[in-house]
Amino acid sequence: MSIHEPRTHHQPEFHDAVIVGAGFSGISAARELLNTGRQDFLILERAAEIGGVWRENRYPNAACDVPAHLYSLSFALNPNWSSNFAPWWEIQSYMEDVVDGLGVRDRIRYDTELVAARWDEDAAVWHLVLADATRLDCRNLISAVGALSRPSIPDLPGMGEFAGAIFHTAEWHDGIDLTGKRVVVVGAGASAVQVVPYVVDHAAATLAVVRTAPYVMPKPEELYGEFEKAFFASHPEELLARREKEYTGFNVSTRAQAAMDEDFLRAREADWRAHLDASVSDPALREILTPDYRWGCRRPVVSNAFYPALADARTEVWDVGIAAFTPDGVVGADGREWAADVVILATGFRGTELFEGVEYLGREGRSLRETWGAEPEAYKGTLVEGFPNLYLTTGPNTQASGSIIGIIEAQTRMIADLIDLCEHRGATALSVTAEAQARYNHWLAEEMAGTAWEAGGCSSWYRAGGTGKVVTKFPGALEDFERITQDIELSDLELSTDVGGARETSERVGA
Repeated sequence: MSIHEPRTHHQPEFHDAVIVGAGFSGISAARELLNTGRQDFLILERAAEIGGVWRENRYPNAACDVPAHLYSLSFALNPNWSSNFAPWWEIQSYMEDVVDGLGVRDRIRYDTELVAARWDEDAAVWHLVLADATRLDCRNLISAVGALSRPSIPDLPGMGEFAGAIFHTAEWHDGIDLTGKRVVVVGAGASAVQVVPYVVDHAAATLAVVRTAPYVMPKPEELYGEFEKAFFASHPEELLARREKEYTGFNVSTRAQAAMDEDFLRAREADWRAHLDASVSDPALREILTPDYRWGCRRPVVSNAFYPALADARTEVWDVGIAAFTPDGVVGADGREWAADVVILATGFRGTELFEGVEYLGREGRSLRETWGAEPEAYKGTLVEGFPNLYLTTGPNTQASGSIIGIIEAQTRMIADLIDLCEHRGATALSVTAEAQARYNHWLAEEMAGTAWEAGGCSSWYRAGGTGKVVTKFPGALEDFERITQDIELSDLELSTDVGGARETSERVGA
């Protein structure tokens, strides 16, 4: 059913707010709405359970690579982690506990996927179409689907003829037995460094395809038993202190990357070099695993097991990509062939193709997808000109080094403030002005120039395909993002009660 079809005489169900997604973003948005006294909201979840990326990424060794004391919601610090790098099932369980603690489970509609949303200027509502053709209406629409929710799967010649199994790490085949198998792992990012050691331990032979070598840093892992958990539970100040330490450390690191601080970068590169040299003795393999760009240009990863797994006698490492499949295996870009039974795609996500899964139509039927093209942009990663009452989490240029949960909480606080502002002013719609969005993105471009992410000599998922513009990274620290989302000029916003409504220009929001 097309979203352009006329409405029937049956009025769709209406809510003040609809949140799309029940991962960390959706949970945080729900909490902020509750904090501002809002009860009329609904959470749409396309899957049968909550969890977002931690529901999908269940491959062996899947875990957070940001310390768990920071990778948690600020209002729900957790004393029960088994490690400072928590495994996926603990994060999933933690999220379930938070949902129950907030009392919002009955507001979640599972197996419910939003496919299209159209802004009705006259009624000042969003008309939503679900995958089963059900209609919903809402005043405020909060997209909480996450930036890394759509796997990046290459389309290579011969894939359909390969006789073995091919799957992405986010679509892990439960129960698959790699014993005695020849297994290819494509990729060298955060997922690959976790899954490759498992594969090497279980398969008869492993091919690791490392087309672009990452900076793999030592993993400062701590394991927590019952004694430590009890200590954390009785000393919440220790959880806060650890969180603050990680928060400060990531702020320092991010600002150094933003400034291309040579002393800082050289020190991190020396740490990486010592880690590589201690783990890999083969000079040829060391050369393959040496990045040709500056530290921080691509996302550094942490692992104590990845380098030893690549140095294992059962592992072969290619520094070229896969060009094609045969019925029996893979062919490298240099023509080499490797017989395989299983191919695991640790190829990441389509991080620059934001919110592609939903057709958003704003004022005058404008398509968000067409408006953005290859270079998505927004105002503070949250508002898009021409799309009133649409609020984005983890939108363009919101990836700050450290915990994405901090970004999410900053955005959802901002969203709740803006929804309150709209209501308190007696308005029915809020949007950002074209001038404010252009000014903000001009500032982003100026700040991004000269950073490690733009000037560090690499291509990465931070950059838009074709143009190379950095569209996912924020050019500063988490602390900086928190500040700019708290400091909103009212003159940047348009508040209206009807088509072409009034513009307010007098005060700051959330300051």
